Amino acid sequence: MAAKKIYETPMLDELEKGPWPSFITGIKALRDNHENQFIADVTSSLLGQLEHSYETRKGYWKGGTVSVFGYGGGVIPRFSEVADAFPESKEFHTMRIQPT
Repeated sequence: MAAKKIYETPMLDELEKGPWPSFITGIKALRDNHENQFIADVTSSLLGQLEHSYETRKGYWKGGTVSVFGYGGGVIPRFSEVADAFPESKEFHTMRIQPT
């Protein structure tokens, strides 16, 4: 299932031309082939925001960490400062778990 909106990404496309595997190729595959429409739309928006970030030479993610005291785990929340332009990827959160 393809994303509802596909952003132009000429700068990111350049990253696919080198001799090494590109993370851009993987994100585009999710955008173009994932059966879940939500995943397709989020990854398309993420590519749009990343292209915008490359164009302006600025990172647009803000956030911090939330730790679980004594456990070694937590959440790393990220919120987009350009959520109005790329609403589908307005926030990303990562779980961090360390076995004891």
